[in-house]
Amino acid sequence: MFLNTLNANCIRKEDFMKNSHLDRRTKYSLQVIRSALFELLETKELKNITVTDICRLADVNRGTFYKYYDDVFDLFHKIELSIVDKTCEVINQNYLEYFSVEKLISGSINILTENSDFTRMLAKNPVETLFLQEIISSFRPQLIETMLINIPNLTQEMSDLYFDFILGGTANILLEWIKNDMVIPAEQIKTLSIQFINSVLNTKFIN
Repeated sequence: MFLNTLNANCIRKEDFMKNSHLDRRTKYSLQVIRSALFELLETKELKNITVTDICRLADVNRGTFYKYYDDVFDLFHKIELSIVDKTCEVINQNYLEYFSVEKLISGSINILTENSDFTRMLAKNPVETLFLQEIISSFRPQLIETMLINIPNLTQEMSDLYFDFILGGTANILLEWIKNDMVIPAEQIKTLSIQFINSVLNTKFIN
């Protein structure tokens, strides 16, 4: 079930990755549009950025923008989902056969550190982001299964609440790290996040 769930998530992301065989002009247009969004996010919140702002900065016409994106939010989420897709590929290639919390967190943080423009975008728009929730949610069945095994008397309903706690807590740790320019070494953040998740998984539940 876990493998099927993650594969389904990754396949769904492929809907947003239809640009792998684009010509040079199209790739250029996509790049300058996305770069313009990153630059604008340095000084504006996402909700205050317009298509006109992006087109003016990217030096493209509105028709070019709307050829690929519905609006600014669609652009934001497609960039985000492309990073999710990349993370899914890393997980599929390296982590599924021997899943562990350590590998999940390590892989996610490595992706964040390798995509500095993207992480700055997350820092500017923490409420809007789907990235961290999508990655951690991909492992929901595995984490819930682990909780049901490790925490005595835990019900399915309570395991859902525990998972939401893990999801929110881990996402907040990583977002605070990003918002503070990732000044804390990545290895320390990995350790903190792993300790947090393991502390929940090792909870002694009492009726």
